[in-house]
Amino acid sequence: MTKKVLFSLMAALTFCMSAAAQGVNFVEGKTLSEVEAQAKAEGKLVFVDCYTEWCGPCKMMATREFVKKEAGDYFNAKFVNFKIDMEKGEGPQVAKQYDVNAFPTFLILESNGDLRGRLVGAANIDEFIKKVEAALNEEKGLPWYQKKFKAGARDEAFLKEYVKLLSDNYMRDEVKNVTKVLLNGKSGSEIASDKALFGAFMQGGFTPYDDSFLSVYKERATVTRVQGEPAAKELDDVWRQYAMASMKFDGKTYQGFDNEKFEAYKQLMREYAVPDIDGIVKETMINNARYAKDYPTVYKELVNTMKAGGEINDRIVLTDMETLVKEYKSNKKAIKNIAKLAKQRVADLQKKDTSGERKFKMGDKEITLTGYLIEQYQDVIEEASKK
Repeated sequence: MTKKVLFSLMAALTFCMSAAAQGVNFVEGKTLSEVEAQAKAEGKLVFVDCYTEWCGPCKMMATREFVKKEAGDYFNAKFVNFKIDMEKGEGPQVAKQYDVNAFPTFLILESNGDLRGRLVGAANIDEFIKKVEAALNEEKGLPWYQKKFKAGARDEAFLKEYVKLLSDNYMRDEVKNVTKVLLNGKSGSEIASDKALFGAFMQGGFTPYDDSFLSVYKERATVTRVQGEPAAKELDDVWRQYAMASMKFDGKTYQGFDNEKFEAYKQLMREYAVPDIDGIVKETMINNARYAKDYPTVYKELVNTMKAGGEINDRIVLTDMETLVKEYKSNKKAIKNIAKLAKQRVADLQKKDTSGERKFKMGDKEITLTGYLIEQYQDVIEEASKK
């Protein structure tokens, strides 16, 4: 081996070692229990990055923050670091075990799996490290509340604090269980009339399939008077959200629509005089058409929405356009019309005053939200022209 080749190999090796040392070293190819065993052997805690492939903030943390040298210096010394896709492998099991419902969620675990701390959401690495340190040093953090609750603490002030903490951490199962304890024995009228109890109730994740929700909804007039009209509308929105429960899924795979369940739901809405039942039914059936790949129905709704004028939900419209252009290939006339509708929307957006809009970085340029939407519609137009 020549000196030149040897030097090149050594330089490459040094570069690789240096690059690896720059950021957080995440263990790969192991299970969480194996990582916990490694942490025990090394006398460290476990840091778990709970992510999904579609989560933008997760990617930002992975590609922009965790690769920084200060991130590696901090996390590699204190933790065995582990990443889990919450939708693959043991991910769903871990999500259920630790009640993970928002992404990214970061778990700090003892080597025996006990929770030491928990953070939700992305942040720049300096701020993130401060949050991790605060979680590690908190005397009354989430683990403290969990242990005290399991030991039988039922003081109302304690339960209210605990409910808020769980809600802030998006722990749906646990927050509902604790809220049930807090509200046990309280009537719908009592809950509707008390700001703190009603706030906890709204954080508890109750649905029209829960008796406690129905008991409070009966007191909608009281909610309006005491909590305000926005709070009453929040209650109404719960009916809209859970109408979707009539759609059947196996994991993320759509399995059809339960008409019998939906008919019973509509009857329940009528019994409780829910506002805009027709609108809820229509919205549910359109959403079902999207999952069922009923493209003629989705196309008809898109056309009606664009022709109606008024405020446009660009996120929904763009998603429908992109899907139809990609999947509704058999209807050339529809694809041509979608391009026409997209051009109309671009023209409308180009007339908008964007001087007050905040700019954000996209690649090597700064762009407003309106500018971004225009680009997305232009992509639709370009794709449609290829069909």
